[in-house]
Amino acid sequence: MTAVTVRRVAGRSGWAALAAFCLAFLVFEVAKHGGATPVSSALFVLAPYATRFGGPAVLHDLAHRPWIPLAVLVGYSVSPLGWVPVFTAGLAWMTYVAVARLLGHGPRSARG
Repeated sequence: MTAVTVRRVAGRSGWAALAAFCLAFLVFEVAKHGGATPVSSALFVLAPYATRFGGPAVLHDLAHRPWIPLAVLVGYSVSPLGWVPVFTAGLAWMTYVAVARLLGHGPRSARG
């Protein structure tokens, strides 16, 4: 195996592990809290996917960056905000990004 192949396999393995963790954590949080958490989870799993069908490439690239949902998760964790659907939205978005990267879907633009 070449170095590029090893790097690709290692990267995909990392995305697979992150996707599995985020999905398990998301299911746990939705089952635990209920209420609006399933709605926010479904919305933030589908919204980044919807950017594939229209709009500028910049919007698609932003929706597929892992730093934005990570900022939502960290921001919620350190803030006094107590509305759990914000956290589950971040988890759902991170799950989507990890699965997309696992499947080889990255930024759409050349500079992304």
